[in-house]
Amino acid sequence: MAIIGVMGSGQDEWADYAEPLGVWIAEAGHDLLTGGGDGVMRAAARAFHGTPGRRGRSIGILPSEPDPRRGHAPLPGYPNPYVDLPILTPFARKPPGAPPTELSRNHVNILTSDVIVVLPGRHGTLDEVRLALRFGKPMIGFGPELDFRAMPAELRTTGDFATVTAFVADALSRR
Repeated sequence: MAIIGVMGSGQDEWADYAEPLGVWIAEAGHDLLTGGGDGVMRAAARAFHGTPGRRGRSIGILPSEPDPRRGHAPLPGYPNPYVDLPILTPFARKPPGAPPTELSRNHVNILTSDVIVVLPGRHGTLDEVRLALRFGKPMIGFGPELDFRAMPAELRTTGDFATVTAFVADALSRR
């Protein structure tokens, strides 16, 4: 069983891409790892969670805020209802423009995933792509190529689902 990280927009679901991916990850018997929030994270986890007979778990790496009683508490809206295993980090959301060396939950997302599938997103997704490149994690972008134009050129992208599943299977066979 592997951990497949699905990264992407926290606002837009990109359901045509995230949902079949979530189902495939569940049917393949892997765990799904997301940031535990809305958008792509919710869509992939919802599809994964609703797949009959799945063996893996939906893991959500959650941002937090200081809480006087508990130390840290998840940000409002986290985790989404399709997360089986919420992991609370001591990190808030990484703000746009923060230095790449600043630690964030994105580090946990990338370093914990065996393979990463990136759907279109904004600054948080860009940070995750840069981290995956930095740490040599196998990664592929899935979605319309034009929606990846702000990403590093090293990110291989495709709109073809079969290419994504073949990439993941190949990357896992090399572990």
